[in-house]
Amino acid sequence: MSKLERDSRAGAVLETLGIAVFVHAYGALRISGNPPDWLRLIWPTVTTPDATLPGSSPVLENFLIDARECWTAGGDKRARSGPWIEQTADGAELSLEATALTINGQQILLLERLGEAFEAKKSMLQKARETVIAYQRLNSEMQKKEILLNCISEEMNAALANVITALRLIELEKDPRRIAQLLGLASRATEEQQTLINKVLNVFAAELEGLRGRDGTGTTETTLGDVVLAAEQNVASQFADKGVRLSIAGSGLGGIRVAMDSNLLTRVLSTLLENGLQSSPAGAEVRLSFGEESGAVLIRVFDNGPSFSPDICANLFSRAGMSPGPQAAQLPLQFCRIAVENGGGEIGYEARKDGGNSFWILLPAAEAAK
Repeated sequence: MSKLERDSRAGAVLETLGIAVFVHAYGALRISGNPPDWLRLIWPTVTTPDATLPGSSPVLENFLIDARECWTAGGDKRARSGPWIEQTADGAELSLEATALTINGQQILLLERLGEAFEAKKSMLQKARETVIAYQRLNSEMQKKEILLNCISEEMNAALANVITALRLIELEKDPRRIAQLLGLASRATEEQQTLINKVLNVFAAELEGLRGRDGTGTTETTLGDVVLAAEQNVASQFADKGVRLSIAGSGLGGIRVAMDSNLLTRVLSTLLENGLQSSPAGAEVRLSFGEESGAVLIRVFDNGPSFSPDICANLFSRAGMSPGPQAAQLPLQFCRIAVENGGGEIGYEARKDGGNSFWILLPAAEAAK
């Protein structure tokens, strides 16, 4: 193979990879070989072999300062510009990165057009930044609410202390006028407490409205397929981390509509899937299945982990599970019960005969709820 053929093949490979090679000599950068099409879109004057690189890019001009230092040092030293964006004549954007290096004493500048891999990485980094920002905002909001709750707690304690003090002084007081004054103080303190309680209730009014609906019925229609997809995305990373498979059995989900708010049903399914994940060992499977029967939709979540003990099963979905104590771990299931029952549905648990657990939800179909 002749040198011309080797050079031609090497040039074709570099063009396919989106790399243009410039050689620095006599104070100018000249392109080696034919300029690729994308390079001519940015600098229309670079049209022939040995054409010089124009000085119309401020980013590249600034990088050449570092490039000259790299070339002076020689050896294996390299300098990278980092990604930047140039605009074409028609307004399109191209992502580029330059690299300066020395090969056999020759000063080389590689100009690379960054392709899909870079765009995917950039998109991933952008999502990561958005996630960090969202977490920081959430953390800030949680701190604000914690401070608010502490302030409310202190104010309520102060009002309660005033009531207790006034009542104790009344017990010791014999002057009717003084007793009337103390009763007035106690009455104002109780009114302050009532005001604070109402403020707390107003803070959570939106959450309660979303759970119960404006009229207490909560009959919003939801497409089951959308909810299943959202719940699957919510728990996907947790399942992957533990090495547990999530399988979904059922067809035609896009055509099934149930009488329940989509956000609430997504939270319910996510909670049941997370519950199944906690019970399942690595390498196991959690299965989500669906079926329609007589105007209702039956949703089941199966896992093959250890079955719950009878004392836990007795209070999984009972109101006794909301009392403080050992049942506190079942509070997420209490949310599921409240949300499902307010949607006109039912929720329950069954131990599987072959081992494992089964949670089921029976919701009215949207047509049947009308």
